[in-house]
Amino acid sequence: MRFTFSKEEKLTSPRLFDTIHKEGTTLKSFPFSLRFIDASLEKEVQRQIAVVVPKRSIKSAVHRNRIKRQMRELYRLNKHLIKGPTQQQAWSLRYLGNRLNEYAFLEDGFLKLIHSYNTYYEELSSEKLG
Repeated sequence: MRFTFSKEEKLTSPRLFDTIHKEGTTLKSFPFSLRFIDASLEKEVQRQIAVVVPKRSIKSAVHRNRIKRQMRELYRLNKHLIKGPTQQQAWSLRYLGNRLNEYAFLEDGFLKLIHSYNTYYEELSSEKLG
């Protein structure tokens, strides 16, 4: 598997972004919140992801950009661990903290978020079967 985060994987559609925040399912694992929906995407990718760091909680643009870079890196290195539906999805990954944190702390929170996402879809698929 190639550990890449291509241009096609970036969520750029404002319409889809608004739909995620209106109708999406939310999972939280500090310091991250994940909103996602099943959507048919224009690109041939499994999911498109938007990385959000609010200006309200992180005032400095330099710090916001650093956190976004770290979040993209976490996704890029750990997306092979994500299980889920075969249909395409749109994700919005939001930072909930109010300060810079160590990469190890962010990685731990992201792995917990992936685990809760995988658990959510395992329970959803077992309900459909049972």
